[in-house]
Amino acid sequence: MTARSILAQSVYRRAKEPNQLSNELKLIALEWALYFAVTGTHTAAELGKQLRVDAEDRNCALARLLELGLIAEQELHPADYVRALAAAGDPQEKTLREFLIAASQSSDVVEAAPRPQLRDVKDFATATLQRVMPPRPAKVAPPLAFTPLPSPNDRKENRMSGSRKLSLRALMNLIESQAGSREAGQLDIYRVFVRVDTSLLKRSGIETLRFTEDRLVSDPELQQAIVRSVKKTLGVDCPESLWVA
Repeated sequence: MTARSILAQSVYRRAKEPNQLSNELKLIALEWALYFAVTGTHTAAELGKQLRVDAEDRNCALARLLELGLIAEQELHPADYVRALAAAGDPQEKTLREFLIAASQSSDVVEAAPRPQLRDVKDFATATLQRVMPPRPAKVAPPLAFTPLPSPNDRKENRMSGSRKLSLRALMNLIESQAGSREAGQLDIYRVFVRVDTSLLKRSGIETLRFTEDRLVSDPELQQAIVRSVKKTLGVDCPESLWVA
């Protein structure tokens, strides 16, 4: 590796961290400075400017660090290479067309391709940058939140549970009358309530299904849970007679 092999737009990173260095390693002050300065984000030209050294001394120091395996050249994405090329600060003035031609002809940027013959510099710049820089992904609007319409049964449940209360005594009497016997009715009652979340029952203070006075359920969530359970267990809808104002 020679000093002439160092390009101003090259970006380097440390190949060995300080705790991996040999205790016998000796470097000159500039080499130590460059070793600690390389981070994989700045070009050789930027590092030289930061340390206020000329290009020849900078290149010699970087070449020795490369030979010793202390640093390595950072692989760049095509878009990053174009930015590095611009940050290198080539002292030779170039037109926009000349700068983009140099970028498009670099073997590190794009594969060999015929140079577009465009008269207008703006069109040429656009075409070249499209080759060396990936297009930005189009902004996609987030999908609208989908809220399904309530089913007819849900609308019925919501309408019934507006401000009215469900009479448990009336419900149990209805279940027993449809069962044909008291014993079968009691079994159906337990079958209905075993489907209801016990936390909803406890929230309304219902600890047992044995009570002397009627229990009126005003909790809309519990009302709908009972109505659904009656439908699933017995296959019937709760009639209007079960509801009280």
